[in-house]
Order: sequence, then structure tokens, then C-alpha cells
Amino acid sequence: MGKVFLSTVLGSCVSAACCHAGIYSGPTDTTNPIDGAIVSGDSRFVQWADTIDETRTMFGPEGSPSIDQTGGFNSLGDLSAGEIAGGDSPGFLTVTFPTGIRNGFGADFAVFENFGAFFSEPFRFAELAYVEVSTNGTDFARFPSISTNTESDLNTDFGRGFAGVDVTNVFNLAGKHEDGFGTPFDLANLIADPLVSNGSLNLDDIQFVRLVDIPGSGDFLDSQGNGILDPWLTSGTGGFDFRLGEGLGVGVINAVAIPEPGPFVVIAAFGWVALFKRRNRKTHADGRRQ
Repeated sequence: MGKVFLSTVLGSCVSAACCHAGIYSGPTDTTNPIDGAIVSGDSRFVQWADTIDETRTMFGPEGSPSIDQTGGFNSLGDLSAGEIAGGDSPGFLTVTFPTGIRNGFGADFAVFENFGAFFSEPFRFAELAYVEVSTNGTDFARFPSISTNTESDLNTDFGRGFAGVDVTNVFNLAGKHEDGFGTPFDLANLIADPLVSNGSLNLDDIQFVRLVDIPGSGDFLDSQGNGILDPWLTSGTGGFDFRLGEGLGVGVINAVAIPEPGPFVVIAAFGWVALFKRRNRKTHADGRRQ
């Protein structure tokens, strides 16, 4: 989708109560014009997040005991009502890339989670997360998001801790699509962010993506001020689940290009080749130099 059209849709939805329930993509819907999912094997992916930045990662209570860099599950953890009231921070995880992400045409990257089809569409056991990006690893801008579900919109046949979320009411939050289907993010949504205006964030040089778990109690808000709901309180290793690797974590569509070598580098390279050839001409047949 073009940046102008998507930015217009998002801007109008955030600034006015025009977004009606059900307009966003379902758990495996790849054709929705606003936020259609992208399958993990899509040829548009040119690179994948390759490292979890351990200095910029913290799991919450009930999260994974340690970071797995080998493709295993990293559960960010959930927060209880008491922990939320006490001001505890949700778990978060930060990844880096071979070259980084740039703002190109349409979606620039996609985030994958691992939930399966436990409910009938459009309901899914969706553990949601905010998505933030940074150029310098210090200043992070959060994607504006929408989540209009109310408690009556959830499927609670299995209890509140295993609720089904109507994901067609959710936009720009990671975790809304089924396993194997990535949620797209367009950096154009951040053009008006203050960090871009003051030069702290370069949308053509994104080096860090941070995923912040959302405890689905309604205490954490979308960009419109709506309380975000998802399965809560989950038990065991709860919260958003992330796996590092190709086809698993964060796939890049518009990547930062590898710089071309400058003219002096090319000249130096030719110089070394010429020197190597001259030295070889001075070598005896038995391998000894004169």
C-alpha cells in the first residue's frame, strides 16, 4: 500500500472517531488494503533480524528465564493487576539487523508471532505488543496503534486468561496475525513523530526494532486512548512470544543498502593487485623469491 494512502487512513482514524469495528485484516487475511498480513515466505523479504540486543531487552514476570538467540521462544511475560498498579514495566525485546530498515514504498517490515487457530475467525488467542523503532538505540518512536475491542467483543468461552481477540478491530500492533503471517509496518506512519522532526530518528536508517508486551487488562492504551485487551492474565511463560531467525521474527522489505566502495577504495584495491603481480614475477619456480 502506498505511504500517502495508508498515512491518510491512519491520520484520519487517530484524529477522529471514524474507524468502525472490523475494518482491519483478519488473522490470515493477506488482501486487506489497510494492513493485510504478509506470509513468511514472501519474496519481498530481503533480510531478517539476526540478533536480540541483550542490553536492550528485559523480560517481565512469567517471561522466559533467559534470552534465546537460536530460534527458540522468547516470552516477554505478563503483568498481574498488582504489578500493574505498582508501576512495573512490561517485558520488552530489541532486535538488530544486517544493514537496517529504510522508509520505502508501502510496508517496510513485518513482525511475526506464533499463535494458532484456537478460535473461529476473526477471533484468535492474540498476545499483542507495541512496536517501536530507533536509529541510535536510545531514542525509540512507537507506532501509532488502534485497538477498539471491548470486553463484550472478546470470546471468553475458555476464560479471560485464554480469550479470543477480534483482530479485525486491531491495527499497528504486533501479534494480531496467525503463525506464519506477519503484521506489516510502514515507517511513513512516523513521519510526524517529534523524534523525526528533531533529527533523533532517521526513517531511512532504522537499526533497532523494540517489541513491548501489552498486558491485556485495558490499563495500557492505544493511540486513541482506548484500553487494549488481549488474553489476561496468562500463566506460565506469557505475553508476546518472539523467535529469532528467517521466517520467524522481523522480516525486512525495504533494507538499508550496503554502501558502494568509494573511488579511493577501488584505486587502492587495484594497487594491491598490481603489487601482488609484480612480486610474483620475482619468484623462482621453486617458490623462493629473489
